[in-house]
Amino acid sequence: MTRKKEIDRDRILDAAESVILDSGGRTFTLDAVAERAGISKGGLVYSFATKDALVRAALEREVSRFQDAVRQRLGDKPVDSFEMVLAHIEEALAEDDSTTRKAAFLVTALVHAPDMMEPARRYYRTLLDPLLSKSGDTHDVRHALLAIEGLFLLRGLGFVEFSAEEQRSVLLHAREIVARVLAGR
Repeated sequence: MTRKKEIDRDRILDAAESVILDSGGRTFTLDAVAERAGISKGGLVYSFATKDALVRAALEREVSRFQDAVRQRLGDKPVDSFEMVLAHIEEALAEDDSTTRKAAFLVTALVHAPDMMEPARRYYRTLLDPLLSKSGDTHDVRHALLAIEGLFLLRGLGFVEFSAEEQRSVLLHAREIVARVLAGR
């Protein structure tokens, strides 16, 4: 009697990310992911019934990875929303361009299925909700965050092609705004 072969969920997600990175998402199909993972399409569909389910799982993993990296920057001390935004910007600055493009693809790939975007939606609410203000420092920090995330999404949706240098410049400017606000406290 042979043992049933287990399908490794992380291996599938790694393969999905690899396909995204290699093609910018242009050849992101279940067939391409199954081939990269070294499994049958049936085995892939057994683990992820739809392409959207696969993208959502990859998005959840990416959001979790990014949140963990931001938390590591903050350490164990209690932080306020400005420090959280600064750590978010610092982590975005530290990422390589391919990781940023992969994350943008994952976020924008589910635009047609808003109910599947919950992991990203929760993360953005955590960042943005404490920054509701019509003026002052909180307003400035919120606008800095909206600027960098707007650029991220415009690039991810393919509306505008920003160079990595231009994206870095916007991130640096946003970081200056948040750091100035924190220094003035």
